[in-house]
Amino acid sequence: MKYSWIGSAASEASVLCIRSDLPYKTFDDLQKAKTTLMLGTTGPADVNGQFPILLKEFAGLNCKMISYPSSSDIMLAIERKELDGRGASYSSAKPFIQRGLVRPVVRCRVSEPGIEQLPVDETLTTDKRGKTLMAMLGPCYQVARPYVAPPQTPPEVLKILRDAFARLPDDPELKEDARKVMMDVNYTPADECLKSLTYLLNQPEDIVKEFGKYFRF
Repeated sequence: MKYSWIGSAASEASVLCIRSDLPYKTFDDLQKAKTTLMLGTTGPADVNGQFPILLKEFAGLNCKMISYPSSSDIMLAIERKELDGRGASYSSAKPFIQRGLVRPVVRCRVSEPGIEQLPVDETLTTDKRGKTLMAMLGPCYQVARPYVAPPQTPPEVLKILRDAFARLPDDPELKEDARKVMMDVNYTPADECLKSLTYLLNQPEDIVKEFGKYFRF
């Protein structure tokens, strides 16, 4: 919170994707599944791996997390049918969804065009603490690609940086560069970033302790 926040260049909605050849069409199907789903993750600090962990703990998802060195290794394992799916950012999963390799079945509270109709993880549990923990991941998704300046940056300098950053998403050259590398640019102003972070960092001690059971950074 000591940094001088400029804003974020993109949000990153997290989705749970499963192989399209599996018989499960909805999250309700997954809750009723007798077979344990094998899901890929890059480790305990992987926010997209933490996403299904909460679904397992609070929404009845029958799954086991398997660690792989990288996201590309996870997708290759899904292609080989070694894994049944993974939690992933929608932007990185989109090419595999379009290919028909995986299908998204649930998303986080942050949405993007194409996944608006998916159920939100927080609505799939009646556990009040589980809902709060899922909501606490929200800032990770919303403030996905932030830019900050050093602490105590002079206000006049920070204003120049923020104003310039706010204009970037409409810049034709940036739009073209983003299109070439298949990246989305979604501007989030500094005050919204800080509002999300304040919510995350101002939780009561018992919630922070519970949060620490599931998340590493």
